[in-house]
Amino acid sequence: MVGPSLTIPWQSKEYLKAPIAGSADLGSLPPEIALLPVGQDPAPGDWLTAQWITEGGQLKAMILIGPDTALPLTKGLLYQVWVRITAEPEIPLLTPGTVYAS
Repeated sequence: MVGPSLTIPWQSKEYLKAPIAGSADLGSLPPEIALLPVGQDPAPGDWLTAQWITEGGQLKAMILIGPDTALPLTKGLLYQVWVRITAEPEIPLLTPGTVYAS
């Protein structure tokens, strides 16, 4: 779960779940996630396809992170979680929280 800040051991392989505020209708739109060191903005190649889940009535964009995934963590880095939702003509970029790799 991502909130203002989440600490994850850099060797851990687990789902990153980013809560997104909005209507349940968002669940029909494709989510993408980028995970970058704080201070870096996402480039076109940074976006990865995510999936939606609902936990406790909260809609979340979810993607697997850690070793042997497209999003490995580097020990000691603080990452910004970015979520992009394609809702033509709008394509909002959301920043639901950060992840610290311990």
